[in-house]
Order: sequence, then structure tokens, then C-alpha cells
Amino acid sequence: MTIKVKRMSKYSILFFCFFIGCNTATQNRMNAPVNSQSAEKWVEKTLAQMTLREKLGQMFFYHLDTNFKTNDDPAWQKIEMLVKMNHIGGIHLWRGEPYATAYMTNRLQKLAKIPLIFTADLEHGAARFGGTDFPPNMAIGATGDPQMAYQMGLHSAREARSLGIHLTFAPVVDVNNNPLNPIINVRSFGEEPEMVARFTEAFIRGCHDGRLLTTAKHFPGHGDTAEDSHIELAYVPADSARLEQVELVPFRRAIAGGVDFVMTAHLNVRGVAMNPYDAATISPEIMTGLLRQRLNFDGVLITDSMRMWAMTHNYTDAFATVQAVKAGVDVILVQENVPEMLAELEKRVRSGEIPLTHIDQSVRRILRSKAKIGLQQERLVNLDSLAAHLGTSDAKQAAENAAAQAIALLKNDDSILPLSPADTGRVVIIEWWDESHSRATSSFVRELGRYLTNWENFILTPDADRDLFAEILQRVRAARLQIWPVYTPLRAWKGHVGLPESLQPLADSLFATGVPAVVASFGNPYIYPQVQNAAAYLATFGGTNILEIAAARALIGVTEISGKLPISIPGYFERGAGIKLAAKGTQPIAPTAIPDWRLRTGFPEEAKMSAAKLDSVRLVMQDAVRDSVFPGAVLLVARNGLIVMNEAFGTMGYKEFNRLMPLDAIFDMASVTKCVATTTACMLLYERGLLDLDAPVQKYLPVFAGANKEKITIRNLLTHSSGLTAYRRYFLDHHAPGEIIKVILNEPLENPPGSKTVYSDLGVILLGKIVEKLSGQPLDLFCREQIFAPLKMSETFYNPPQELLSRIVPTEFDSWRGRMVHGQVHDENAFALGGVSGHAGLFSTARDLATFLNMLLNGGAYEGGRLLKPETIALFTARQNIVAGSSRALGWDTADGKNSAGHLMSQRAFGHTGFTGTSVWIDPKKNMFVILLSNRVHPTRNNQKLLSFRAKLHDAVMKAIETSP
Repeated sequence: MTIKVKRMSKYSILFFCFFIGCNTATQNRMNAPVNSQSAEKWVEKTLAQMTLREKLGQMFFYHLDTNFKTNDDPAWQKIEMLVKMNHIGGIHLWRGEPYATAYMTNRLQKLAKIPLIFTADLEHGAARFGGTDFPPNMAIGATGDPQMAYQMGLHSAREARSLGIHLTFAPVVDVNNNPLNPIINVRSFGEEPEMVARFTEAFIRGCHDGRLLTTAKHFPGHGDTAEDSHIELAYVPADSARLEQVELVPFRRAIAGGVDFVMTAHLNVRGVAMNPYDAATISPEIMTGLLRQRLNFDGVLITDSMRMWAMTHNYTDAFATVQAVKAGVDVILVQENVPEMLAELEKRVRSGEIPLTHIDQSVRRILRSKAKIGLQQERLVNLDSLAAHLGTSDAKQAAENAAAQAIALLKNDDSILPLSPADTGRVVIIEWWDESHSRATSSFVRELGRYLTNWENFILTPDADRDLFAEILQRVRAARLQIWPVYTPLRAWKGHVGLPESLQPLADSLFATGVPAVVASFGNPYIYPQVQNAAAYLATFGGTNILEIAAARALIGVTEISGKLPISIPGYFERGAGIKLAAKGTQPIAPTAIPDWRLRTGFPEEAKMSAAKLDSVRLVMQDAVRDSVFPGAVLLVARNGLIVMNEAFGTMGYKEFNRLMPLDAIFDMASVTKCVATTTACMLLYERGLLDLDAPVQKYLPVFAGANKEKITIRNLLTHSSGLTAYRRYFLDHHAPGEIIKVILNEPLENPPGSKTVYSDLGVILLGKIVEKLSGQPLDLFCREQIFAPLKMSETFYNPPQELLSRIVPTEFDSWRGRMVHGQVHDENAFALGGVSGHAGLFSTARDLATFLNMLLNGGAYEGGRLLKPETIALFTARQNIVAGSSRALGWDTADGKNSAGHLMSQRAFGHTGFTGTSVWIDPKKNMFVILLSNRVHPTRNNQKLLSFRAKLHDAVMKAIETSP
């Protein structure tokens, strides 16, 4: 020790004068090896047999990810050389699959002459290696219970040791008393030194009880900095007295608690007697004078990563390494040029610049730490027992308990929380990220979705465009509540942590809508000034899955809220703030049993249908062709996700169209357009909060004026109960689409709204215009982009391309147009409207429609995606009963035993028909659908035989069902 004092600078004498306090002897709380005398003998014997180069090698810990590596992998060859040839003392592991990690640690231990120490950043558990993910330290601090820190340490230790990891670079004992700190923040237990000390001691005790070595970091304290030392040299604006009162308090407790390692900080403490331009890592006043002599620490002193820019931008590798060792450091962490650094140190030891006794003392400490956990006796782990030690139910429960108790509610205007799902109304959830982010839905949103029925989700990142801003603003204005999960994850090299400035104007605009906002901070709790206009503010102190789930449950009232702020938010909240809310036992919405079938072709028996009875269906279709019910048709029947019949019958038409009907024939859907296009568009707009079913039509079309029209709602239009007339031949008198729409808007009512069901094209034409107004797109473009493209319905469109004319079936000889209608919409009003209308105009194939109907049976899901929510489909396809006895749902019709569905479909069945001879019927109870596409109007609409035939066909199909699914 006298040698070290001799080499200290003149600053050390002045430095000591600033420090007061008692010396505290280190206590080792780790369960000692069976024979401590034997362990010490091993240390001394090993040290005596080592060459200088081997001793110096022990003072370097390199780094490695633990993904599997072959023998000729460059990364493996490098680490193998460092272990076998340079005798490094340890390896820092980044992350990896658990079995690969355990295998890799064993593989490397077998190469090492002296057992290796494997280290990892397990600040909140071993999740990066497949273990349990605990909340960050500040969340643990918010629980107010040091036992939570003990549990985190204990379970982290058990999982780490099963992987072959011996040392955690935890706990972070920095006192975070600077709200602008971009790198410590929620990694700290809090801002009050004694509180941080208590949680520190408990964590160390838990780790030691699980036989894991611990590291107190970052000495002498990184909490009061505004810089990230990964990027630049950080500064602590403290003098010696302040260090004693704040930063050193947890370190003293950690040392008293037997902490094994202390990690240096690449920062400068300008208020004490050290070189004002140097990092503490290379300061003998800090490393030796303060830590060794004043705080009486005799464990292992390790640097933070030497690849951080605070070091590499200010010092050469050789200078930083040599000066750190001379300052009193025992282990150099993550220095890239290890062989060169070894040669540099060896030269300086042999020259006498660095005393050999200095090196021996460092190596002795390193070997003692290895002996403390018995590495000299057993260095390998048992891979067969790994599964029993990772992610145990006890560990998961401890983590979940901590997360549930960590949530702190700091603001709750008008007692908006806990939310009552039944009274919440339309909710817009906006995820805010301060960095680029994938579009995956967060755990918070998924958990909230289990309790809310009417919600939608957006993801905002700094690179979001103005179109998205405008869309979100529009949706929020139509909502009753907005929920903001704000993600500000702490990351090295990031340099900032908060709501990006580019997003602040949107935040202010959303607050200005007057729609209450609930903000949940996932990460930096100090963002409150940026969101202070929120009605409620929750701090979770992290963004791990368990915290996201805990926050969602707390927000909705499943669990109580009891967390207390372990820091202050200057000007707003004092330390200890937190509103306590009791749980109210909210239960998730009972999930609807929905199949998840990918549409495939199969045998009838696989769908539990009779092949023989389907033969009877074929005969029914063949008879229809012979009886001129239609010249030809395509019939598709599917059940349980299996297409059991997809066949073409007859011909495309008569005379010049007398050729076999192709299976991929394209039909004019006529009024099937109403449900496939217009109604589905309304469903999407309803889900997005843009369309209120019970709002008056005049809200969206103010020029829709006239007696009693203010009483007509969107629901009236969808159920044909508006009072509008059924049909008028506008095409005869009006040739411009705008003229026709103007006339419809001014049509007088034939019946009081809601008094009578009259199937009306007019109401659905207006719905198409409402879709265009709300979406800002023409109806055909909106449907193509939002419905048909996602479902890959490539043969569904308005105004079909003329190159497909050979596959398009003809409809009627139209005296008004003076020709056979072929490849253009049959409906004259739709034709006059440009071929695009809410009531007619769509063309499609049976196979495309099967994709669409299967999506509906799947509750809105399709091949890994989702178009609609199950509850939306359930709402729109349920009979509305606005008019007594009416079978009408929202845009759809329902089976009533008297319409085209026949007599055997269940009451849950819904469908629609088209004037040209098309129909679709879906029976969710039987998990099936039937598509009949024909051109019964060819060559004339006077053919009425299809009206009775549809029911006969559907009954024949239903009779083919053998058993219920």
C-alpha cells in the first residue's frame, strides 16, 4: 500500500482534506467455500506459479455474445486465442440463447488454464439470456420495499449461475438527482442516498444468497450528470462534502454489505482535487485515495467499458490502460487490443514504472473472487438442469409482484382512473416513441385490448409524417378518451431520453381537442412537463413487458395502484408522491370463440359434409341451367375453412356468348356491392372512430335537408329504415354524377324515419358519399386500398379492365344504352354515376368473395393479418330490430326463413343478394358460406325464376351437413 501512496499526485493530500467519515471494514456476506483456508492456498499457489504475462492477462476481461459459433468463426478464433494464449481473466457476455450461453461458457472454461469469470449486465434480471425480466431499479424503488430488490438479486443469481455467469455488473448504486441524466435515470433506485443504500444492500444480499458476485457502479457516482459517458466525458458538479453526503452513501453501504467488485465511471468530479480533465477511471486520487484508502474497499476494482467514447475520444488505448492500472484498477474491461496492451503493461512493469507487487495484489483480488464462488473446484455448469432454473414460477411471480407495486399515479383529474370499460366509449391509443420502432403492437395495448371494446391504435415515431398526424387528430376528435403510452427507453450511446421535439406540436394539438388524455410513461418519468396537460399521468419507470401489462391492469382497475415516486420531478411532484387507488376487480371481456381458418380446398367429409348430398346440389344447379333459371353460374360452398365445392355450370350466355362458364368468371355483383364494399368501408371507419352509427346523416352531409331528415341516422341508412324511397330512374333525366347526388340529397321522405323498412338504393348511395368524405378518397380507391388489397382480392374492382372482358359474364340487353351490357355495370344509376357507387358497381369472382367471407367467419382475421375486429363484425351482422319484424342488420340481411337464405340456415346467418343474379350467405353457427354467382338477367331482367331457386339451393346445401362442428 505504501507504494501506491508514494505514486499518488500532490492532489491527493488536498483531496483527503475534503473527506470526512469513518472507515468501514468490508464484510463478506457471500456463503464462503467449504474450506476457505484451502481457497486461499489455491490463490497463493496459483499466483506463485504464474508468469508475468499470465498475471497481466488475468487483468483483462474481453467481450462476447453467446450465439453459437463454429470453430472457424472469426469471433470464436479471437476469443479462443485470448483465453489460451493471453490468459484473460474473464469474459463479459452481451446476450444469447440460454443453452448456447451455458454451452459457450463450458466450452471456454475447458480452454482456460485458470477458471474464467463470466460477467453480464443483469441490472434487472437475466432476461437477455432467457431468464426472468424484472423491472428496472427505479421501479423497484417505487415499491418502497427493499425485499423486492432482494428477490430480484436472488432470482437473478440463481438463473445466472445456471448459465455459467458468475458476476453481475449490478447494482447501479448511482443516486439519480439530475432529471436531465440521459444514461442512469431509471437504472437508479432513486434520488435519496439512504434509500438507494437500503435497496443496494438488499440486492447484494439476494445475489450473495444465490452465490453470484456483485458490482457496485459507477464510482464515484454517475447520477448527477447531464452527459452519457458512452458518448463523451461526463461531469459531476460536486465537491468533496457533497460526495460524502450523496454519491458515496450507497457505495459505503455496498462495501459494508460485502460487494465484490466496484466499477469505475468515465467522468470527472470537478469539485474535488483531481486532474480537471481526466476521467475518474485513471485518477489515483479517486481510485486509490478515495475508494481504497478512505472507503476501505479491498475487492476488485474494474473499469467500465474502455470502448466508450469518454475514453477513446480522449486517450489512446495504451495511455488509458496504463494509467487506469497505475491509478489502482484491477481489471480492464472490454479493451479491444488486448495483446498490445499486455505488451505495454509488461514493458512498464519490467522497467519498474509499475511495481510487480501492484500487479500481484490485483491478480490476488481477482483470484480470490474466483475462489469465493468455488471456481477452482467446479468451473462447468450442468446443461441438463438449465430448464429447471430459468424462468421459474417463483421468479416470474416475484417480478410480477414488483411490477404491480411499482406503478405510481401522480395525477388523476376528475378521478378519470381507474377506467370503466363500459363507460369509456371510443378510445384512441397512441404509442409515442422517441426513436424508430417496429409496428408491432405493444404488450400494454394488447393487454388493454382484453378489457376495451371500442378502440384503435396508432404508433408515432420521430419520423412520422404529417398525414399520420392529421389522421390521428381526426380520430381523437371523434373519440371520448385518448391513452398515450410514451416510450422513452434508456439506451447507451443515445444521449437523450424524452418526448422528441418534433412530436411536441402534435401532443399540444391533441391536448387542445379537449378529449381527456391518460399518459403512461414507459421509461423516463421526468417527461411530465411535456405532457402536463394530461388528465392522468402514470409513471412505470421502464418498458418491460411485465411493467406494460401491470400498467394496463392498473389503469383499468384490475389491480390497485400503490407506487410512490422515488425521485422528485422539480416544480411538479415531490419524492414520495403517488395517489393510491383500490382495485375494483375489472374482468376482461369474455373472448368470442372464433375460428382461425386458412381457406383451403378439401374433401366434403373433412368438412363434415356428405359428398352424396353435394351431388344432389350439382343436380339442382344442372336442372337450373336446363330450366333457364340462368344461362350459367359459379357455385362455391365452404365449411370449416375448406372449400368443398367450387364449380361452374352452364354457359356465359346465349348466342354469341354461348361458351362454357369459366371457374374464374367475373360477375357484376349488383347489390352485393352494398355489403362487400360499402358496408365494410363503414365498418372500418366505425372502428377508426370516424363514423358514429347513431349520428345524424346531416353531421356528415349537411346539405341533406328537408322535413324530418335531421332524424335520419347512419344506422337508419344501413338498415333501410330511413324513410327514403326505394328507387328512382335518375339516369333518364340527369347525366352528371354531381346532379344525381344533389337530387338524392333533396328527395323528400316517403315514411317517417325508423317507421318502416324499405330497401333503398338511395340511402346506400349516400353512404358511399359519406365514406368518401370521411376517408378523403374516392370510394373505389378506398375499398381497393383498405379492403381488397389487404385480402389479396386482385379480381375485385369497380369498372373492370377491358383486357378481362373475355372472363366477364354479360348481363342484359339495355334498351336505354341500346346494347348488350358487357364489362360495364348493369345498374343504370350506377353507370350514370361513373360506375362507382355505394349501391352497385362492384365486379368479382367466387374465389375472391370466398376470401372475403372466410375473413368474416374468422372474426376479421386472414392469413396472419386482421381487417376487422370480431366485435365489429358481430355488431354489423346482428339483426337491429329498428322496425319490428325486419330482418335487416347493418348493411346485411339476416336469415328469417322467408328470404333467399332458405329454411335451414340458423338465425345467426347473414347475407345479401344482387339484382343480376348474385348472392352470398354466411352461417357462423354452421361455420360455412355459400356463394352463388349467376347472370339471371341475361338476356332480360324479366326472368324471375331465380327468386324461388335461391332458397331451394341453399336448403340443398344445408342438407349436406352431416354433423355440427
